[in-house]
Amino acid sequence: MAVKKVKKAVEAAPVTSAAPAAPAAEIKKAAFTKPKKAAVKASVDPKSYVVVDHPQDGEIISGLHYAIRIGASDNGSVEISFDGGEWQPCRASAGYWWFDWGYFTPGIHDITVRLRDAEGQAVKKSSAVRCEVK
Repeated sequence: MAVKKVKKAVEAAPVTSAAPAAPAAEIKKAAFTKPKKAAVKASVDPKSYVVVDHPQDGEIISGLHYAIRIGASDNGSVEISFDGGEWQPCRASAGYWWFDWGYFTPGIHDITVRLRDAEGQAVKKSSAVRCEVK
């Protein structure tokens, strides 16, 4: 549909010797230009959500492994970040998203999760959950 609009605009534009018609490559490029991020976020379902269920804020964790449970709407994928670090993918199972956290270091940690849509754009980001590892 966007190609038709661009093509009609180019065809309707007067051709003069000072301004030659746009080449076909430019028409094609204009038709497939990605929308701005604001336009993508505006089209997101307002009911989308993502939240860290467990651990809860202030929880103390011990041991060698902890399965982080994440609640999220089912229209995308989920990633997790510890202490503002690199985003890592989570896995879906039994109606939740999970991240198997192991080899964690003692201390206070902030856990944040985000929801991505089918195109890979970040849609929602959770509030940080702060927990302590002993």
